[in-house]
Amino acid sequence: MNMPLDAGSAVYVAMAVTLSVWIGIFAYLWRIDTQARALRREIEREQRREQPAAPRATVTRRNEGEPVEK
Repeated sequence: MNMPLDAGSAVYVAMAVTLSVWIGIFAYLWRIDTQARALRREIEREQRREQPAAPRATVTRRNEGEPVEK
């Protein structure tokens, strides 16, 4: 298998290798992005689950002569 490549086919081999490297990089970044999105959604769900309900305040009127309870 000792065949030298001519100039025409060497260019195509170089382009094929370059294209395969770029496709690999793209697939790797796509996978990382998908995992990061899933992790972000899981963290948001956990934060929503852990937050207690907001406290509710009630306002009552009191008469002027009554003492204020603490």
